[in-house]
Amino acid sequence: MKKRSLIVLCVSLGLMAFSFTTAQAEVKQISMGTSSVGGLFYNIGSPVAQCINKALPELNITVEFTEGSTENLRLIGQQKMHLGVISPMIGYYAREGSNMFKGKPIDFRVVARLLPNGNIWTTLADSDIKEIRDLKGKKVGVGTGGIGVISRGQLAAHGIDYQKDIKPFFSQTGALADILKDGAVDASFLTMELADLVTATHKIKIIPWKEEDLKPFLEKYPYFGEYNYPANRFKGVDYPVLTVDNGIQLICDKDLDDELVYKLAKAASESLDCITKIYAPAKVLTPAWMASKLGNPFHPGAIKYYKEKGLWKD
Repeated sequence: MKKRSLIVLCVSLGLMAFSFTTAQAEVKQISMGTSSVGGLFYNIGSPVAQCINKALPELNITVEFTEGSTENLRLIGQQKMHLGVISPMIGYYAREGSNMFKGKPIDFRVVARLLPNGNIWTTLADSDIKEIRDLKGKKVGVGTGGIGVISRGQLAAHGIDYQKDIKPFFSQTGALADILKDGAVDASFLTMELADLVTATHKIKIIPWKEEDLKPFLEKYPYFGEYNYPANRFKGVDYPVLTVDNGIQLICDKDLDDELVYKLAKAASESLDCITKIYAPAKVLTPAWMASKLGNPFHPGAIKYYKEKGLWKD
């Protein structure tokens, strides 16, 4: 009797182990490239992954630490990664095979538009600078890398040659706030977070774009968007600020299964409460925003979901 019970127990345990292994095998493993810990792409990518995992137990998205857009795109192009968080401008370069991707184009598709990511021209409150064209002849923190490319493009859109018309300071992104506070420059091209840091110790003024300047700029550079920071978003700035959205997109391998991408778009769009609980700045996201375009093509699976919800605009 004991021997029989032992056999039954062993069989039961074996079946349980088999069931557990089978259940594990049915969970699809997906990788998502973001950025370094604390970077904006990680800050938004990680909660998106967590909340999709919660909504879709058949998936397990693993967030990978990377160097950002360029590495994420290259890994997706090499089919070493399924998803990535990128700057639309860098994605545009990848598809065109230009700049850092010269001669080596990478194709991909968009799942969703994520956080607005608008840098702002910032001065101290007592500055005589009232519009972007007033930066001519001034000392300006323009930044390096991708931020430097964007700031110089915005200056050019206002007829300002950064080599001739201003004294540029090519400081690292984090240092752009410090040189403004220290008075080393008249204005700096800051992220939202850096502008908030400056307001902790100094009164600031933010220089908005004019609608008549923004429209042709966006027509020329479709990978940028428009964004309005509401009045009082920044301490002491009691007026709305029209600016350029550099954008953030969640992208995928172009050959990823349509049904899978449909589920990803649906889960992300319908998990905004979950995402916001983890990362408060995500409160600005809406399903309509996530379905909006910034220069790069969406995946058919994502388009199908957004069309079903009446969010897609051809």
